Amino acid sequence: MTEPPWDDPHARYRPDGYVQGQVPQQQPPYYPQQQPTAPPYYQPQQQPPPYYPQPPYYPQQPPPRKKRHWVRNIFLGFAGLIVLIVIISVAVNGGSKGTPTASGGGASANAAPAAPQAAHSGSAAPQAAKIGTAVRDGKFQFTITSISHAKSVGDTADGLGDTAQGEYTILHVTVTNISGQPQTLDDSSQYVYDASGRKYDVSTSADVDLNSASGSDSVFFNDINPGNTVHGELAFDMPKGVKAVKAELHDSAFSDGVTVILR
Repeated sequence: MTEPPWDDPHARYRPDGYVQGQVPQQQPPYYPQQQPTAPPYYQPQQQPPPYYPQPPYYPQQPPPRKKRHWVRNIFLGFAGLIVLIVIISVAVNGGSKGTPTASGGGASANAAPAAPQAAHSGSAAPQAAKIGTAVRDGKFQFTITSISHAKSVGDTADGLGDTAQGEYTILHVTVTNISGQPQTLDDSSQYVYDASGRKYDVSTSADVDLNSASGSDSVFFNDINPGNTVHGELAFDMPKGVKAVKAELHDSAFSDGVTVILR
């Protein structure tokens, strides 16, 4: 670089900024500044929902079919019908008490009860009925005609009969319906007592053999219409040598009953 001549009056004002007698100053290089940029936005990555294993599927089984016990249902229905008939008969009857009558045979529905007889003490009291005396309880009139004893009844040779544990005391009875309505005679509602006051039930299986073998009208669970009379036997299994001293006869299982002396 050559120095301008000093005599040049315009040397100090050169376009390049050169001044005579000064060292030209160099400008620092220009570096363009970058604009600050926003940091990148990081969106959180969504996590998949947790996995819960499903329980296994078992198809619903139909409920088991109930067994139909038709034999038991028929038996229970028959027993319920019998109980209903007995309850209705007791309600209609009004729980009438048994009273002995003076006649010794069958009596009609209009027969009047026997008048009470005077006791030795002077007070009026009905005399106890005995064998051959007709007694009434509810819709029935009972007459015990005789008593017998047997070790076995029915056809025991063919194995169809019944043998007593002790000895059968058999009451031969006549029963008449003295009401205006039918009534069922139930042999299981009849009882006997010994001298010690012990009570004995009837033997139903022996009653079936006795009444079927004798060909009588049967006193085993028989439906008696008004005015009709049946004859049959009632068997009681009692210890051998023990005698029945009285019988208790009932119109139904719910009646008061009437007592007959057997001695």
